[in-house]
Amino acid sequence: MSAPMTHAGIIAAGLGSRMSASHPGVPKPLVPVEGKPLVHWVASSLRRAGVRDITILLNTSGDGVRTYLEKNCADVRWRFLRRDTASSWESFRLVSRTLAQEAERFMISTVDAIVQPSECARFAREALAPGAEAALALTEFVEDEKPLWADADPAGRVQALGEDVAPARREAVTCGLYALTGALPKAMPEADAHGKLRSYWIDLVRRGRPVRGVLLRDTVDVDRPEDLAAAAKVISCYGV
Repeated sequence: MSAPMTHAGIIAAGLGSRMSASHPGVPKPLVPVEGKPLVHWVASSLRRAGVRDITILLNTSGDGVRTYLEKNCADVRWRFLRRDTASSWESFRLVSRTLAQEAERFMISTVDAIVQPSECARFAREALAPGAEAALALTEFVEDEKPLWADADPAGRVQALGEDVAPARREAVTCGLYALTGALPKAMPEADAHGKLRSYWIDLVRRGRPVRGVLLRDTVDVDRPEDLAAAAKVISCYGV
């Protein structure tokens, strides 16, 4: 088991274009599920996993998200980054490098990753086992249109990602929750090195870097309006 993680990041800089049909004019982080916005549930899981400092990346239209968090999640020390990034990789890199300035280990979640607090806490405990530089939360609930398949060995080390995973081994996918050691972001390539975040992880695993996979229960990646019903079922088990 790893030492507790008190720092985390949330990536909330995307446009959420696939949600605009059902929620026109509503920023994706504020799309409601069970009466509260997506960002509330992500922050809630992180807080209940022991996180006390959260860095969140918003785009330049995200002022309403900041207002909500400052009013409703005041028990967290928030750091707000405001930038229109060119890719998911650039967003992840920015948040990672910001967190690495003050934390030796931390988690990062996308704003649409709905994970039960107990599972988030378990990920925080198990992710950075001795020898691991980074970790990916995995799920067998596959609803994504373009899932990132992951193959981990019995010890939990990720052996392959994406198209590198043999069809017979495609049982689990990544689900938008990550853990990193503070040293890793310092060696990250430049913001234009990858067009997508998944490309970075695929490259990391191909180069033999020690990445751990932790299989979680009851997770949902909310990309489309039809994912909201599944997210509500997970949230109903939050116990709040």
